[in-house]
Amino acid sequence: MKMRKLAAIIMTAAMVLSLTACGGKGSSDGGEAAKDADSVKTLKFWSFHAGAEADFLENVVEEYNSTQDDVQIEHTVVNQSDYTTTLIPTAYANGEAPDILYVEPATFTKYADKGMLMDLSPYYTEELKADILPSVLDAVTVDGKIYALPIEMETLGLFYNADMLEEAGIAPPTTWDELYEAAKALTTDDVYGLVLPVEETSYTLFNWWPFMWMAGADVYDEEGNVTVDSPEMIKALEYWGSFYQEGLSPSSLQIGPWDIGNVGTGVAAMQVSGTYVINAAENDYPDVNIGVVALPSPNNNSITVAGGQKLAINADSPYPDEAADFIFSLYGSDDITRAAEWTTEAKFAYPARQSVIDANADVFESGLRAVFTEFYDTAIPEPSYSAEVTEAMGKMLQDVMFGGVSAADAVKEAQTTIENVSN
Repeated sequence: MKMRKLAAIIMTAAMVLSLTACGGKGSSDGGEAAKDADSVKTLKFWSFHAGAEADFLENVVEEYNSTQDDVQIEHTVVNQSDYTTTLIPTAYANGEAPDILYVEPATFTKYADKGMLMDLSPYYTEELKADILPSVLDAVTVDGKIYALPIEMETLGLFYNADMLEEAGIAPPTTWDELYEAAKALTTDDVYGLVLPVEETSYTLFNWWPFMWMAGADVYDEEGNVTVDSPEMIKALEYWGSFYQEGLSPSSLQIGPWDIGNVGTGVAAMQVSGTYVINAAENDYPDVNIGVVALPSPNNNSITVAGGQKLAINADSPYPDEAADFIFSLYGSDDITRAAEWTTEAKFAYPARQSVIDANADVFESGLRAVFTEFYDTAIPEPSYSAEVTEAMGKMLQDVMFGGVSAADAVKEAQTTIENVSN
């Protein structure tokens, strides 16, 4: 399989928190003294997963806690949209951040630059470093220090309701023109032609990057010059914005843009989403004929993006060794059982470790997974930009999507902003 050398806490009363797996070894009979609660090191671990992924985490936390006398992982489930936008930054600002947290390319650089993440280099063996795909390891390394443990690689494709397309006489689109025309033909009073993300978040940018790249645009050139204000960027932005401006894509979503339920429930005929929805597409909507193709492209040069979550440790955690033991026992151990289970059973994603891929080759050739495997070598690692650059690019998109700003004006503003923070 080829791969491109890939890459006080504010919680409102309305937010529901799920606390799981806080138990551990207690007294099994009257002859064994119970643990002294004051001697137990309790580590906070926040996640945002649901369904089978949440079940996996609950099970592994419970299993880990059952093997510990002095350490317990306190697992809290929070809202995914709020995780990086408000919860983690606010928790850090107030000294209440969890010991163990998820980071992604959109937040990794910001957290690492601010000294929020612990250097995990001492916990990596040479064998583990050699097993992790080089581009993936490079993406979590800053000045020779490794600040996170990659656990997965997720790529995007175009999912669609095959019956809706067939009834309309539309073949799964492979070009930008075909995607636009299909979305236009499939949009009705009750169904959107295409679901794309709507909020100013890192997930929206994750979906935007391949469209930008396919147009031949980028934020920087190889010499580090800012190249946002370019004809190619304008082309990509005009195309992306047209779906919202013409009502072919919704301006708000009741179901998250990462949830295949948009297609599964009939809200939309097509949806850009990732490998992470395959299990739900196949298991939660067995009566819906869901298909997937590579992202349509303007010039037969389809490109996808490779993202995925990484686990990191709060630099201020009082229990760094214990936190490292937990995350490396799951995803960095010589025993790859849990690492494989995460990417082949709890969800579908490409593992960050070659040994996991090699041991589960058959999984990547079944069902919808086989389609992703066909175009996986077109993936480019999700870029890690500074918070200022990410914010400028996010604003550029929102201004065109919903602000009535022309693509030409939006790229000029983003160019100026990024030049100012890059100099």
